[in-house]
Amino acid sequence: MERDAAPSELRTSRLVLRAWRADDREPFAAMNADPEVMRWIGSGPLDRVASDGLRARLRREWSRAGRGLWAVERGDDGTFLGFCGLTDPAWGGPGLRDELEIGWRLTRSAWGQGYATEAARAALGVGWETLGLHSAIALVHPDNERSLGVAANLGMRVAGTTRHAGTGWEVLVLRAHRPADTPGTRGPSAAPG
Repeated sequence: MERDAAPSELRTSRLVLRAWRADDREPFAAMNADPEVMRWIGSGPLDRVASDGLRARLRREWSRAGRGLWAVERGDDGTFLGFCGLTDPAWGGPGLRDELEIGWRLTRSAWGQGYATEAARAALGVGWETLGLHSAIALVHPDNERSLGVAANLGMRVAGTTRHAGTGWEVLVLRAHRPADTPGTRGPSAAPG
């Protein structure tokens, strides 16, 4: 299905989801090197070279697909908080690569303040209203209580499991369905499951 492009910037009451900038490099690398932030990420903590490579890949996805993971900053002071958005799953079982994944990663200082839920709701809104998605998935380790809480706040339900390609971890596949009353949608909505 051909999709419209997502906006390069999105604002919520407290956050700005925006295009990546050169000055994101340092705080992005610090976040990716934090063992607690990366505890449930299959790669584990990233060194600077790997972090820069990931940032380049995220920027390329925007150029290629017209959507991806936005950098997230606090709106009142511009502090870099992490990323959130809709992306192609980097791994997963049969059929998962045909869907978009709602993903988020925030610095530890941003945890517990509702920022991940706020950013992800905004990103899903773009998915429903602009990209015309019927559903989106999240791939979450079953012990990652914080991300499971965000997924629950988004109304996501467990749809199955898959294995992480690099670690062999069994992870949950959670799915959100487009609300039936979403403006700007194309075609029938998928039934909640």
